[in-house]
Formats: sequence, structure tokens, C-alpha cells
Amino acid sequence: MNPSRRVRSATLLIFIACGSAVILSAQSRQPQRLLGVGTLPTAPAVAPAAPSAADPFFDDNVLQELSLDINAKDWATLKENFESNAYYPADLRWRGQVVRNVGIRSRGTSSRSGTKPGLRVDFNRYSTGQTFLGLKSFVLRNNVTDATNLHERISMLFFRKMGIPAPRETHTRLTVNGTYAGLYSIVESLDQTFLAANYGSDSGYLYKFDRNVDDPPYYFEYLGPDPAAYVPHPFEPETHESDPHPQPIVDMMRTVQEASPAAFRSAIAGLIDVTEFVRYIAVEMFLGDNDGFLGNAGSNNFYLYRPHDAALQVLVPWDKSEAMHDGPLYPILHTLNDVPDANRNHLMLRLMAQADLRALYFNTLNAAAAVAIEPETEGGPGWMEREIDRELHQIKDAAIADPDKPFTDAQFDAAINELLKFARERSEFVASEVDRLDDTDPYWAIP
Repeated sequence: MNPSRRVRSATLLIFIACGSAVILSAQSRQPQRLLGVGTLPTAPAVAPAAPSAADPFFDDNVLQELSLDINAKDWATLKENFESNAYYPADLRWRGQVVRNVGIRSRGTSSRSGTKPGLRVDFNRYSTGQTFLGLKSFVLRNNVTDATNLHERISMLFFRKMGIPAPRETHTRLTVNGTYAGLYSIVESLDQTFLAANYGSDSGYLYKFDRNVDDPPYYFEYLGPDPAAYVPHPFEPETHESDPHPQPIVDMMRTVQEASPAAFRSAIAGLIDVTEFVRYIAVEMFLGDNDGFLGNAGSNNFYLYRPHDAALQVLVPWDKSEAMHDGPLYPILHTLNDVPDANRNHLMLRLMAQADLRALYFNTLNAAAAVAIEPETEGGPGWMEREIDRELHQIKDAAIADPDKPFTDAQFDAAINELLKFARERSEFVASEVDRLDDTDPYWAIP
């Protein structure tokens, strides 16, 4: 095993933001100072984003209050035809501000609901060029597959804490035509506004991996040289829709399938940011997302972004409502070494065949484990447990009062307890698995 990433199962390294380290005993759970350590697998420092007019809208220190005024017949039609993407005009109210004539529609895949519809809100659907606080749109996620309402928000915050750009989220009480319609999550749209704030430019090529419910699973296999096999489906262009320039996606898939072991690394490094790809997957795997890039049904729930002035593509997270659902013992190599060959992601397998990228993957898992249990005070609860408690205090009353919630109060309480269990136990399991696995196993010697 590579000693640079070894973390004994009996102990867990916790890396503090200032660069010092403590060691947590699995028996005592009491931190002690660790001296003389070498290179630490810490999360990279992230420069604070420039202030924007939308910051108060995404302020997660408060439970937001949003109101929609919509023709009662339109609202009934939207709910009745919730599988449709038809738009309806409405007025949005927030903190005394009113935005007239916005467009709303039902959204989601498995989360679509005629009782509590998820919504997309477009400010310029009917009024060309209209924005709100600099935003062109946002999403109101209904969280009907998550009894806690918290998995998605915590996951996105954790990605950002690990230095990976992810949409901002907070919760809101939504009122429709003066009646409380339930607890929703406000989710930042992945659009040019997001790209400019997180990548410094909004001129690149952004694609949403848009897998339909009845699509066969996709494992990043080469589907041939025709770009139409990839764009506009399953890679749906979100920018440059009339000229989506799909060839780098085709080249990536062809390289994954056809490049020799000797040529693969240099070829793929000209197409994707291999470091950021591996780090992204490791963070997603720490969160136990069974419906992500390495999901149970193939790749799902991500965006692919390629800056305009460079060829290197990166992943951007989306829809992590299924993260953490399978508990703290979710395998850290799930769908890589525990499924038939046909169900393994072709790109990730070839990246894991590179010794340095395997080390990066396991180092990032260790870093994520450390961040998740980083204590605020000596002997106190870790970051993730504290965050769950903070968000729970914000939303609990609104969640229980939600008239259209699909879960009972008892199911809500039980799901919160399971989420807290994940926060308390996931890091120790991940660290022990990293220590146990042998990264020199011939399994990774992929031809």
C-alpha cells in the first residue's frame, strides 16, 4: 500500500483549515495533537466568491419565505399535468420585492409530483432580459424522495467545502396564492451566472447529463464517431445550444475505449482535468451517492463544463438527493469492483489504473473523512453532525407543517436519526476501508 495515504482503522486524521492536524482515536474519540506529519490530504483553499446581489436570497442562515401568485386554474393544470414542461405565468414575492410575469413549470425526473410539484422558475420566460438579483432562474426542489429534506443541501455544501464548485442551496417556506404549499429547497441554477461566479468566465460549453427514466444505463462507453450519439442526448447543451461543439465529448469516449495503456494518460489529460475528475468522484463516493456518476444505474446527475478557451472538461454536481441514503457502510469502490464488467464506468476504471490517480482518489477520501468530522471544539461533534443539527433547527417546524409532505412525522424523525448516524460513522468506515484496500491489486491493471 502507498504509505502516503495510509490511515489506520483504529485512528482517523482530522485536518484543520490552518494546516495543523489532530488524531482521533476510534476507541476514545478524543482528539490529540499529531506532530511530525508529512504531506496532508487536505481540501484545497477556496477563494471567497465576490459578493453578489443574490447572496441574501441564498443565505442559509435563515429559513427563507417565498410567495407565488398564479391563476388558480393554471396552478391546478400544472399539478394535474405535472409530467409536462409547460410554463405558466406567475408573480414572485420575496422580502417585499415583487417580480411580475415570471415563468414556472413542473420539473424533476423521479421526483415529479402532482401533489407537491417541483418547480423551475424562469425570470425571462415572458419578459425578455428580466432578471432578479442577477439571476435568470432558480429551482424549487420538492424533496419528495428525501424524508429529511436535508441530503441535497448538505451534499452541495460539502462539495464546496472540499473545494469543488457546486450550486448554493437553502430552504424556504413556499406560499402559493396565500396558502402554505410546503417546505422547498431553493437551488441555484447551473447557468452562465453560475459559471461566471465559479469559473471566471461564462463563455464555455455546458452540458447537462440528462438521462430519461427509460434510457438504458450509460457507463461512458464509446457510441461511435457520430456526435449525434452524445449531443443533444444524453449530453444536453445548456449554453451554445445552436453550436454545441460536441467533438471533445466524442474524443473523450473514443480515447477511453481505444487508447493504448501507454497513450491513454497523455491523450485523456488533453481532454479532461484528470485531477478534478478524480477528486469529484471521491467526494461523491464519500457521500455515498447511489445515483451519481458511479450510480447504481450508470452515470447520472451531473453537468459537464468545458471552458471556451481550453479543452479540459470538468464535472459539476447536480441533484444529490440520493446521497447518504444507503448508510455509513456504503462501499468506497461501489460499481468499480463489485459489479459485472459491463456495469463499470469505463472512464473511471481507466483513471484508476493510473497509480498516482489511485493515490489521489484515496487521499481525497481521507481528506473528506477528516473534513466531515472536524470538531469545532475539542471532543465536540464533527462538522457534518453540527450542520445537520443547524439545518434541522431551521426547517423542522416547516417540515412538520408541510400539508403535502409524502412522509409521516415518525418517518421524518427516523430519517433524521439515520442521517446523523451517517455523519457520526461514515468517516471511520471510509478511513478503515482506505487502509484495508490494496491499491497494487492486479484488478487495477486494466489493459
